[in-house]
Amino acid sequence: MRTTAAVAAVLAVTGAALTWAPVASATTTTECVTNPLGIAGHYAEFVEKDSVRHSDSEGAVAVGGDATFGDPKRPSGFSIGHQLTAADLAQLPDGRSLVVGGTLYANGVVLDNGTGIARKVVNRATQGQGFGVDGNKVKEGPSPIDFGKEFAGLRVLSAGWAGVKPNGEVSASEQGVFLTGTDAKLNVFAINAADLEKAGAISIKVPAGSSTLVNVLGGSYNMQAKPTYGVWIWDEQSNGYVQDDYNSGSAAFKQVRSKLLWNFPQAETVKKNYSSWPGTIFAPNATVSMGSEGGYGPGHVNGSVIAETLKTIPGAETHQMNFTGCLPGKVTPGPVITPETPKPTETPAPTPSATTSEPVPGATPSEGGETPGATESPSGSASPSSPATPGTPEETESAPAPAATPTEAPSATPEGDLASTGSSVGPVVIGVAAAAVVVGGGFLGFAKYRRRTS
Repeated sequence: MRTTAAVAAVLAVTGAALTWAPVASATTTTECVTNPLGIAGHYAEFVEKDSVRHSDSEGAVAVGGDATFGDPKRPSGFSIGHQLTAADLAQLPDGRSLVVGGTLYANGVVLDNGTGIARKVVNRATQGQGFGVDGNKVKEGPSPIDFGKEFAGLRVLSAGWAGVKPNGEVSASEQGVFLTGTDAKLNVFAINAADLEKAGAISIKVPAGSSTLVNVLGGSYNMQAKPTYGVWIWDEQSNGYVQDDYNSGSAAFKQVRSKLLWNFPQAETVKKNYSSWPGTIFAPNATVSMGSEGGYGPGHVNGSVIAETLKTIPGAETHQMNFTGCLPGKVTPGPVITPETPKPTETPAPTPSATTSEPVPGATPSEGGETPGATESPSGSASPSSPATPGTPEETESAPAPAATPTEAPSATPEGDLASTGSSVGPVVIGVAAAAVVVGGGFLGFAKYRRRTS
């Protein structure tokens, strides 16, 4: 297995070996620290080395190496900071919503809020047909962030959190993996990446308002392996699991999502598929991929991505839902926690509701860049009478179509948006949505890109 210099440096300090066996790592105190991620916690994307991006990031973006944003051959652009407020910008170094430590290769880059800085800016737009950066919003100059220093600290945190003793239970069935915790303050889980990859669905049940740390151990994680078609979070208001999407669930659901962190301390690769992902992906040693060229479509992250390298395909977005939880802050050497095999469970899966309406591309979002062909919109969450675990897919942001044809449920509400949320769209519609995201998304992104140039 390839071991990067960054991973080797961490292992040298902790004495760990990049294996599945119990190894030396680090543990933490039980002290709870708000904003434990430091500067990185203020960004939707915080990348040590290079980043390749299209579509949108609603929050701030920081890249230590080179950033390739947008592609004139798609065509695609990249918009930044649509949901940033003045208070958000005030927390960023120099108030910059975009920081690139190396060269910014730009095509159709739009800063909706804030300004940017890059060591060098290269306009990749086709002459006479577009722009590199919209307006005079990115200047050339040195980075206000010491990425080497920040990631050294982040790697210590990641290794340290891997040593926190779990207090939550991990169970599994044919439907997927279930993470269940009862602590009102902090719920900690540990699971092998190979076991998480087997999950068709991932379900999380913790008290609203509590923080959640999920340690995923192993050298790689691939969400497309089974594949995993969605992540569900228990919504205390509806008394049922609700599938994650942009505006899913009640305030209780959103409290859990905003305080959820997935820690990949040993991973060198983390591959995300078309499913919406709630919470922060914390993989400081890894190349994180959102979608695959010629393979599976993009999926959004309703949280932040902190990675060594970030690669995405058009349509993949990060949303302004930064981590707000409270996690242990001080680290000392100690043993890493070895995950147990998930306990078997026989909890039944719910019957997905369905609709006969076929989604069509919706209105163009107000952000710049290329986006999926619909505006994400809320819809119904799980019914209190529904069984407590997810089963066959109800709806993802672009999931493949199962072979079975669903019957229409009485509770189904016809939806016209591609990215409708909750449980109102049936499995057959999902395949149509997947095609529309890949094809329609590029069309709408181009139309929006052209309007920006006029």
